[in-house]
Amino acid sequence: MFPHPEDHAYNRFIRTLLSTQTVYTLSDDEGIAECPSTDYEGSDGEPVPVYCIWATPEDAQACKAEEWADYQVEAVPLQVLMAEWLIGMDQEEVLVGVDFDPQLYGLEIEPVELLGDLLDAAEQQGVDLEIEEYPELVNYRLEWERWAAGQSRLN
Repeated sequence: MFPHPEDHAYNRFIRTLLSTQTVYTLSDDEGIAECPSTDYEGSDGEPVPVYCIWATPEDAQACKAEEWADYQVEAVPLQVLMAEWLIGMDQEEVLVGVDFDPQLYGLEIEPVELLGDLLDAAEQQGVDLEIEEYPELVNYRLEWERWAAGQSRLN
């Protein structure tokens, strides 16, 4: 639940997204920038993929090196991230890399956790997200939280 008192950088990330209504990624013809998790393994023993996003185009640009050197900085509306990307990422069982540095270190988080923090922060700050699918997002988050807590799902 937002805010996270112990993580000032993450709180700043959330506030920036709500303020600018935009998130940034690096992309090419194959998709968005991804790297293997340094913390989590899938059921196959392989690192879970991490899809990287940044709060500013400058931070995304700073990571254009090596395998991402030819990628382009892409601005994504916050509504698209929340209503389309995060649910898809959750269903693909990948993580979100938040504001990774040029050495590809940063916070790895479950997509639905990021969704929940954005929903909570928007409510706390009185930000109207103008997302048509808002009720579905809230429901998806609640169902995920029930599942994570070991409770039976409603749907």
